[in-house]
Amino acid sequence: MGFKDPEKCGSLEEVRQEIDKIDEHIILLFAERHKYVEAIVRFKNDKDAIIAQERKDAVIQQRRNLAESKGLNADVFEQIYTLLVESNINHEMELLKEKNSK
Repeated sequence: MGFKDPEKCGSLEEVRQEIDKIDEHIILLFAERHKYVEAIVRFKNDKDAIIAQERKDAVIQQRRNLAESKGLNADVFEQIYTLLVESNINHEMELLKEKNSK
């Protein structure tokens, strides 16, 4: 999926179209990431393995640092990834319950 250079957009509508294309791409990447979140439950057997607090903290900090290095608001991306990881943990807990009930 190619994106037009922002400077080559000739109208507000073109800019918005590119933003929409980028957002679609982001959602597709989140969907792909979600597949890995589901796959990881095969390797986890308990609540502590799912929560993995040290890993969680490291991931959020790494994403914060990456956002900052790209000139983005690090606080916002820390919030985004905190929400994302918490959602993943909740989903993994549901999958673990299903796995253990079989």
